[in-house]
Amino acid sequence: TFARGVAIDQAVDLPQEERDYVGTQLLRITLRELFEFRFMQTDPNFANFLYDSPTRQLTLIDFGAAKDFDKQFVDDYLRMVVACAEKNRQGLVDASIALGFLTGEEAEVLIDAHCEAGFQVGKPFAAEGTYDFAANRDMTRRVAGLGKVMLKHRLTPPPRDAYSLHRKLSGAFLACMRIGARVPARQMLQEVYENYAFGPTEGEEEEEEEVDNRGADKIAAAA
Repeated sequence: TFARGVAIDQAVDLPQEERDYVGTQLLRITLRELFEFRFMQTDPNFANFLYDSPTRQLTLIDFGAAKDFDKQFVDDYLRMVVACAEKNRQGLVDASIALGFLTGEEAEVLIDAHCEAGFQVGKPFAAEGTYDFAANRDMTRRVAGLGKVMLKHRLTPPPRDAYSLHRKLSGAFLACMRIGARVPARQMLQEVYENYAFGPTEGEEEEEEEVDNRGADKIAAAA
């Protein structure tokens, strides 16, 4: 299918209201990819997001780097993002241990750097009203500085699923910074959280029940 439009970074010359719309749609689809579809196009190249101004249509292309995510991983990741948005240090640490970012045995200096990095990245989701990405371009610099501490004291590498996911999230943030978008990120995260169903899906529950039943049959047969 032919998709009309230009690379998303070229939206920088559009009126502010339209740039806000583009940034909002970009962050909304990013949240839906992870927390609704659990299937994400993980290449954040600006040219992979086409915006057609006459129709106000945002189109994602090039799904060669698409990836699906395990339900439990997504559950814990949402808990972590919410903890970052709320500056909930213990909630962030607990979710990070569940995800595999931390072991629970790290030095306090690593915990401090990890939490501060999380709070920095969570700033768009912490801001009431709209978050002005253009006015907060130093986020990446601050996180990079904390990264040096984390590299020095880290006891375990980040979970494998986190690399492609963080590439996409950082790409979405950078695109919003590039076009100077103001986005109601906190409202969108709250909507995701309120509508999210934690725990296994209905199909997964049935599959687990079948496994349990097969196990019970084997035990009964052995007895």
